[in-house]
Amino acid sequence: MREIIAILRGVAPNDVVNVAETIVEAGIEKIEVPLNSPDPFDSISMLYRHFGDEVLTGAGTVLTTDEVDRLAEIGSKLVVSPNYNHEVVALSKKRGLLPYPGVLTPTEC
Repeated sequence: MREIIAILRGVAPNDVVNVAETIVEAGIEKIEVPLNSPDPFDSISMLYRHFGDEVLTGAGTVLTTDEVDRLAEIGSKLVVSPNYNHEVVALSKKRGLLPYPGVLTPTEC
């Protein structure tokens, strides 16, 4: 497994599985669909139904706990955020999701 998270920005739900299959064939097993993509929750749900636990799928640009709850309900495993939000990280962990907050410096952590 390669330690890379592929970002499927702007990919529509009707294309998401085909694009993801190519990425998985290349050895990448973590896939993020940014929440500013077309129908991101549909895409994430489709990826989970197609790959199950074989691929860690999830969302990027996650800013709220409501988004974390919705992601947990559709089978998401990853929560990528552009910043550190304690509530988002804590709820992600509580719901069994892997949080990836966007931080650079120790202060941000």
